[in-house]
Amino acid sequence: MNSQAQAYEGMTSSGSSFASPSQDPLYSQQISALQAELEQVRKAQTDWQVQIQAQIQMQMQVQQAQHNQLLDEMRKMKDQLSEKEVATGDDASTDSE
Repeated sequence: MNSQAQAYEGMTSSGSSFASPSQDPLYSQQISALQAELEQVRKAQTDWQVQIQAQIQMQMQVQQAQHNQLLDEMRKMKDQLSEKEVATGDDASTDSE
């Protein structure tokens, strides 16, 4: 028997892995259930992604606010140092007169 005939014989034999017509509704139900479950998993995954993106955005806003606050504090410190230097410079020029 050639290989094509053997393959055909294997597909039509009683030990075949193909479903019999009586099992078709059961397989259809199982496929439908799996598809529904897959859809739920996809929806949950989308929900998680939305939540994660919202958390990341919130963290970035907090970091930006902290960054801006630090910059403001550094500017104030710089201004205070400049004022002290000006005041010290005025005192030095007054003393030398």
